[in-house]
Amino acid sequence: MTVQKDLEKKIQSFTINIYKGFKVEINKIFIPVKIALFCWFAGAYTMTVFTPVHLKSKGFTIAHLSVFTATSVLLQCLSNVVSGIIVDKTGRSKPVLLTYLVMFIAISLAFTQMPSVKECKSSKIRFQCHKDDNESRLTVEAPCTLLTDNYGDISCLIDNITNLNTSSYNEECKSLNHISSTLNIGLEKKQPANDSDVCNYDANSQNQTINTSELCKGENCKSFEMNCTSKEFMNCNSRREFWIIIYGIMINFLYFTHTTIYRLFDVIVTSLTYEYNADFGRQRVFSILGSLSGPPLTGLILHKSGFTADFKYSLAFVMSSAFTLLSALALSMVSVKAHVPATKMWKQSLELVKKLDVFLFLLLVIVMGSTFGFQSTYSSWYLQDLGASDLLLGINRGAAALYGLPFLYSSKWFINKFGERNLFVLGLLGHAIYNFSFALLKEPWFALAVQLTVILTYHLFWVAVMHNIEKIAPECLQATVKILAGTLHFSIGKVITTMVGGIVMSALGGRTAYTVMGSVVSVYGIIYGIYVLVLHLRRSRKFTPGAEEPKEDVH
Repeated sequence: MTVQKDLEKKIQSFTINIYKGFKVEINKIFIPVKIALFCWFAGAYTMTVFTPVHLKSKGFTIAHLSVFTATSVLLQCLSNVVSGIIVDKTGRSKPVLLTYLVMFIAISLAFTQMPSVKECKSSKIRFQCHKDDNESRLTVEAPCTLLTDNYGDISCLIDNITNLNTSSYNEECKSLNHISSTLNIGLEKKQPANDSDVCNYDANSQNQTINTSELCKGENCKSFEMNCTSKEFMNCNSRREFWIIIYGIMINFLYFTHTTIYRLFDVIVTSLTYEYNADFGRQRVFSILGSLSGPPLTGLILHKSGFTADFKYSLAFVMSSAFTLLSALALSMVSVKAHVPATKMWKQSLELVKKLDVFLFLLLVIVMGSTFGFQSTYSSWYLQDLGASDLLLGINRGAAALYGLPFLYSSKWFINKFGERNLFVLGLLGHAIYNFSFALLKEPWFALAVQLTVILTYHLFWVAVMHNIEKIAPECLQATVKILAGTLHFSIGKVITTMVGGIVMSALGGRTAYTVMGSVVSVYGIIYGIYVLVLHLRRSRKFTPGAEEPKEDVH
C-alpha cells in the first residue's frame, strides 16, 4: 500500500534541484491552484487599493465611502454564510466559486461605464461688451480651466445677472431678467493657458431669440456677471442622487462577491490539500505574492497610461477583471472532488456549536479578527501621528506580507510540531505583544520589528484555523464552518473594532486604544491558554507511564 502511494506521488509531482542537494517538489495538480490564487489575489488587492481613489475621481467623498462600506457588511456576512450552506447542500464548491468570479468580473467592468456624480455647481462669471465696427462683441474673463478644449458651451442663469457699473439695476439692464430663465453661451478661448490662471474668451449666445447685441444694449450694461455652469469642465451629473444610490448598490455587490470568493478559495484549497496530503501554507505563499504584485503593476500601468483622472482609474477595474479572468481559467482546470450533500444541517450545526471546544474556537476567531481589524485599520494613522513618513507606511505594510513567506512555506512543519491549539495561544500572545508595543512606541521605525508578530497573528494562525476546522467539523459542514470562520475574523471582527476601537482612539488617544486592545486579547489568551493546558493534563492522565502519548493527526 505504501509503495503504491509513493508511486502515485511520483507520477503527480516533479522535483527541481535548487542548490547543493536542496530540492523543491512540486505537485502537478496544484500548479493551476497556485496560478488561480496568485491571479485572484492580484486582482482582488488591485480592486481594494484603487476603488477608493476611483470613487474620489467620480465625485464621491470619504463619507460616501464609509456609508457604502458599512452597509455592505451585512450583505457580505449573509452572502458568505449562504454560500457555505449552498456548497454543503450541493456538495460542489467549484461551480459556486466560478459563478462568483464571473459576477465579480461583470461588476468590475460595469464600474468602467459608470458616470461621474460630481455636483453641478455654478460660479459667477464676468461678461464685458466691446463694440467693433459697429458690432457688439461679448467677451468673458474666466479661469483657464473653465473649458478642457478651446471651444465649449456654458449655461447661465439670466435671473441672477448683476450689473457691475452701478449699485442697482437701471431699467435697461433690468429688462434682461425677463428674457429667459437660462442662457446658453458658446465660448472660444482666445488666450491660451500659460502662467496666468485667467483666460479671455469670445462669447456668443446660442439662444435663437437672443443675440449678443441685445445682451450688450444700454450704456450701463457694458459689464455684468451671471451664475454659470460649464458641464464640460465640471463633468457634473444632473441626476446625482440617483447615481449615488446606484453606486451604493454596485459597491455592495462588488464587496460581497469579493469577500465570498476569498472564503470559497479557502474551502477549495484546504479540501485539496487534505485530499492530496499537501501543504495549505505553501498555497498561501502564492496568494501573498499575488497581493504584492497586482497593485504595483496596475499602478505602473496607470502612471504610464496618460489618461485623465476621471477615466484613469477605470483602467484599474479592467486590470482587476483581467487578473480575475485568468484566475477563473486556471481554476476551471482544477479537479475538485464533490462530497456527499449535507442533510439535517441545522441539527448538526447546533450540536457542533454546543461543544465547548468549538464555542471557544469561534470566540477565538472573533477576538483575533477584532484586534487584527483594529491594527490594519488604524496602524498607519497612528504611525503617521508619531511622525512616520509615507515611505515607512508603505514598507510597513509590505513587510507584513514578506515576513510570512518562509513560514507559510514550512507551515505544515509548524502545525505538526506545535499543534493548532498551541499556535492559537501563540497567536493571541503575538497580538498582545503587538498592541502593548505600539502603546509604548516612540520611534515609528521600530514598528518594522513589531510587525514580525504578524507571522503568528495572521500567517500561521489562518493556516491553523483551516487545519482545525478539518478536524472539528463534520464533512457535511466543512464549507459552512470555514466560511463562517472567515466571516467572523475578516468581517464581523473588523466591524467591531472599527467602531469601538475608533471611538476609544478618538476619545482617549492611540496609546490608550492599543493598551485596551492588548488587555482584551491578553485576557482571552489566559482563558484559552488555561483551556489548552487542562486538555493537555487530561490527555496525559489517560495514559500510564511508559505508554506512548497520542499525537495530533497529521494531514
